[in-house]
Amino acid sequence: MKTSSLFKIHSIAFTLCCICAFAGNAEVKESNREAKQPGLEKENDPLTFPAEKIYLQLDNKVYTTDQTVWFKAIVTRASDHTSSGISGVLHVDLIDQNELIVEKKLIRLVGGIGDGFFQLNSNYTDGHYQIRAYTEWNRNFGPDFFFKEYITVYSDGTVVEPNPIQSVTLTGAGNQRRIKATINPSVIDSMHTRDLALFIAADDQRDTIKVSRSSKNNYELDYAVPPGANFITLKLNTKNASGYSRTIVMDENFLDLQFFPESGEMVHGLPNVLGFKALDSSGNGIKVTGEILNSKGQVLTTFASNELGMGALLLADVDSAQRYTARVTQLKDKAQVKYPLPAAAAKGNLLTVKKIRARIYLKVTSNYLTGDSLVVKASCRGQAYFDFKGRLKEGVWELFLPADILPEGVISFTLMTLDRTPLAERLYFNERPEDRIQLSVNADKGTYTQRELTKLAISTTDNDGKPINAGLSVMVLNTGDLGNSQNLRENILSYFLLSSELRGRIENPGSYFTDKISRLQDLDALLLTQGWRKYKYSKPPGTITFKPEQTIAVSGYVGAALAQKKERSGVALSMVIFGPRSGAQTQTTDSLGRFSFDLDEQEGHTVDVLVQSNSKTGKQKDYTMILDKKTSPPASFDQILTIQKPDSIERAYVSKSMDRKKADDAYIRSKSGVALQEVVVRETALSPQKKLVEDKYGKARTVISGDDIRSKEPKWAYGLYSVLMFNFPEVRVRQYPNLLYASIPNSELTLVVVDGIPVNFQEYGTISSIPPSEVKSFELIPYAKNFRNLFCETIPENCGPYAPTTGNVIAIYTYAGKGIYGVTRPVGLSRHTIPVFAAPAEFYAPKYEHLTPEDWKKPDKRTLVHWQPQLWTNKLGNAAISFYNADNIGPLSVIVEAISADGRIGYKEVKLVVKKRE
Repeated sequence: MKTSSLFKIHSIAFTLCCICAFAGNAEVKESNREAKQPGLEKENDPLTFPAEKIYLQLDNKVYTTDQTVWFKAIVTRASDHTSSGISGVLHVDLIDQNELIVEKKLIRLVGGIGDGFFQLNSNYTDGHYQIRAYTEWNRNFGPDFFFKEYITVYSDGTVVEPNPIQSVTLTGAGNQRRIKATINPSVIDSMHTRDLALFIAADDQRDTIKVSRSSKNNYELDYAVPPGANFITLKLNTKNASGYSRTIVMDENFLDLQFFPESGEMVHGLPNVLGFKALDSSGNGIKVTGEILNSKGQVLTTFASNELGMGALLLADVDSAQRYTARVTQLKDKAQVKYPLPAAAAKGNLLTVKKIRARIYLKVTSNYLTGDSLVVKASCRGQAYFDFKGRLKEGVWELFLPADILPEGVISFTLMTLDRTPLAERLYFNERPEDRIQLSVNADKGTYTQRELTKLAISTTDNDGKPINAGLSVMVLNTGDLGNSQNLRENILSYFLLSSELRGRIENPGSYFTDKISRLQDLDALLLTQGWRKYKYSKPPGTITFKPEQTIAVSGYVGAALAQKKERSGVALSMVIFGPRSGAQTQTTDSLGRFSFDLDEQEGHTVDVLVQSNSKTGKQKDYTMILDKKTSPPASFDQILTIQKPDSIERAYVSKSMDRKKADDAYIRSKSGVALQEVVVRETALSPQKKLVEDKYGKARTVISGDDIRSKEPKWAYGLYSVLMFNFPEVRVRQYPNLLYASIPNSELTLVVVDGIPVNFQEYGTISSIPPSEVKSFELIPYAKNFRNLFCETIPENCGPYAPTTGNVIAIYTYAGKGIYGVTRPVGLSRHTIPVFAAPAEFYAPKYEHLTPEDWKKPDKRTLVHWQPQLWTNKLGNAAISFYNADNIGPLSVIVEAISADGRIGYKEVKLVVKKRE
């Protein structure tokens, strides 16, 4: 139901008149908000600008380093989930637990929809990674509007992340505990010198200290642990922006139990509902039972949580003179532990909300207001829907509302005085499944065999059976490997209706939208206990900093050659693009000296552009050209995740994935004798440039020819480093904030020379985009000779007594043989490397139209059997797909997620069975 319609609002107002018998003398009035869809209005429009909501559907949450992370992106207006036309570019980052961006993608959005992938490889280390998505426009509303999800990556153990924090010990007890550690920053940054900045987080407390170098050339930490802290996170940042984080648990038997009064506080003399949540040392919910005691130790009531450690209890008659505690028996040592409840207020108000059949029941009680008139405001996703006005009778006001007058999702009911002073607030989840897209998924057969073709027919309708045109994604998983984890993780319903409205991590969000009996009760317990703040869903024009990004552009301004701040209008500019779609554009700077070249058609990762400036007479002339800088927002990683241990299902899945990889490699070796990612090293002719490098730095241990690099160059490659990153494990390629950095996988620093010419460290961002077609060979010289001299030549500002004497050299030889930039730059010509849209990749799945006995020798143990992120129904609401099953036998899950342009969403999971082929 769309309450934006004026007709609908007036119908609702009429309906409310019919419930006055239940609401006493309640009066209902519409909110002052105008009944129209929020939009990106003109700057002189009095309406505010709306935020966007971003959702990524991931194919999994656990990966091994030979797998691909597939995702679909949906960007909507935050208030009503309708299609957003504000942004055309989505930024998607893969971030490691040291809060470094490992890889970045720019995803093209069409009608708010896009898709992409991250290709993992053997250079990734074990650990948790965050996938973050945001638009430039949504940066105006803060990181609460960014999408964040965490995945776990398991490697084969060949690459181990360096650990600069060693010998961690805890001393003392109680409130006198100290943490000690030895820190060696050179493990991650051989150029680090002087003092070390160390950031310490102890639960919610933050501290920053400086640690000086000891006589043993290490850094020794000795820090007093804040009283009561259960987690300590140590994060170091070196001088050259390398980072490392580590979280330590103070007590593995730790149990945290917190209580949350329904209306914000316990109130004297009234029956109080309290939500509660129990967490273990890993930050996960843990099932508990216990008793509530008064100051005399008398048992007032008992309580029991659900499997996620949450629940609710009722204290019938609260006394503000009493101090209440909860007594819990811990699971491990059975010790009696007490936890204090919040103190009760002598005066206050309560707002109770619950659902009774098809109606929402609200009860207001006060211990000091008796016959006052009050207002309850109902709002959802930043939009105020209705004000309900009524009068207390002997401190009580009861109100019944039809559930269908409010949208589906988290409703905030706020109790206020007539002058709008808030008195109490309560969150309630209004379930309206009839407003969702009704999905039907029908298979052409009941059961299938291995590698058999499966055909599915999908339809999308409203609750009355009328067709809906919707965008779909279809994912088919072998759930025998994943167990029940798919039902627990985030999906389109849990994100749009729940997770995006609440702050903090929600454990197993998908479980709140299953068919289990206690689901609504669990939802209410979640809303009672989950951290929540009012989000700013819109902003006035004067507070907008980041402009909408409809496409990718090379923009900036031109200044005079000697006076950068003096803008130059009328300067003729020509831009040549070197990429998959090479081309040229021309334009003239405007009255403010600004220019903007459109790169909307470019795909890959980055493209090189040359911009030529000319005077008004057409003569080539040097001007100062300043490009607009777009920096990534700071990363924020939930470090508690790093201490969580994998469960048995996850371990079994990883083991099967690694066995599958071994079987694939064994098959390839049996057919060709060469395993995947094996590099054939060929000797190259000793050119003058190569002789110079060998004389200075030593002979290369590994030589990768340009032909080898080009043979592994996929269509989506975006320069030299992108090919090396995914195909040559002897080269480690990592992404730092503004560049890709290639190194030899040991503990030493790696520097680069091109055609025998050292590359200045400030120019390293250019190396990654060298076209593979220009490379003769890529050579690795570990532990090179004369390394200190090369270091001082390329990074002279750090050439002091601590400059490294050992390190590695990468020598790149090009066909031009003239270094990174070749010939001298012509007058008025500047070169830039620009990030562009990520090239799409098609999900590969084998087709088994004509199976032969030879085909069965190659194993097919895919967990992700089919992935189709973008599929649209026709005008009748129908769509069809087909795929071939893998070799896995047992249950298959077909997961379909849907969204329409008018903001309706849908989710459907159906089970298929695959039997062994006879």
